[in-house]
Amino acid sequence: MSSDHLAAYLAVRDRIEAAVRHGDESAEVPACPGWRVRDVVAHLAGLCEDWVTHRTDGYASDGWTAAQVARSSGRSVEEMLTRWRDAAASFASLGDDPVMGQPAVWAFGDAVCHEADIYGAVANGHVPHDAIVLGLSGLIRRWRDRLAHKGTPTLLLRAADARDWWLGMPNHPEAVTVEASAYEFFRALVGRRSEAQVRAWAWSSDPGPFVQAGLPYPFRWTRQDLVD
Repeated sequence: MSSDHLAAYLAVRDRIEAAVRHGDESAEVPACPGWRVRDVVAHLAGLCEDWVTHRTDGYASDGWTAAQVARSSGRSVEEMLTRWRDAAASFASLGDDPVMGQPAVWAFGDAVCHEADIYGAVANGHVPHDAIVLGLSGLIRRWRDRLAHKGTPTLLLRAADARDWWLGMPNHPEAVTVEASAYEFFRALVGRRSEAQVRAWAWSSDPGPFVQAGLPYPFRWTRQDLVD
């Protein structure tokens, strides 16, 4: 298992636990319509348990995540945090999944996305920059594949606070360039920004082909603007 992603995942878990303990567990989470902070914790605890027990069929589907939340119905947030902590101890010893690969890559990506969601609800913390950049590495790789499948032009993502990423042929003379912060790229690629917000970035040319190409499963642009 990737030691970088495993360490990052366990660190996210610790930060979320601290944020939830000092926040309102009943606060609505704008990035997750219909969920409160406690529901996000139930999902994350359940996701870790599902990896440990190899319940990965339908990964990230609505039914899969709903089952995780339902399993914690009636439990306190403290109980959910304890279950997550216990599951994480077993999670750390998992080998690669034969289909999905390294569990920590997937679990970290989900957890760091929801970490930002929780902060947007309780205004109690921020995602560390190094975690954002690590999360982006996987998101950009998946979006690169999506854009290639859709036949879009080469795209250069330029984050002044991080680095450049080429999506397509590196150094292509007719590449489209877009500039935004690493955090904005991160939030957009996990479906936490609207088409209008993405179009408002600093583009060198028409962003239409990239916006219309959409995001890889299970993400979609939000219907309304989201600010966190």
